[in-house]
Amino acid sequence: MSAGSIADCGTEILARVIRPQEGNLSVEAARSILGFQLASADTDKVNSLAARARAGTLTTEERALLDEYERVTSLVELMQSKARSSLRRAGLQP
Repeated sequence: MSAGSIADCGTEILARVIRPQEGNLSVEAARSILGFQLASADTDKVNSLAARARAGTLTTEERALLDEYERVTSLVELMQSKARSSLRRAGLQP
């Protein structure tokens, strides 16, 4: 199994755990989760790593770090999807 397919499998597992389609969070929890975002230093690092990836100049360590950022981002996106579903279920705008 390749690293890419392992990461995809991890995202699928997280989706089954988080169940983003189920809007069962409290309004307060949903709003809090929608506020999750990378710190600006992390965003700058991701952008730098992504540019190096496009240029084909990433080291093995940098590729691993970019993969970690991608995993964390996938987790946050799943949680935020669940938060938006929860707010819609409560009749509120996300």
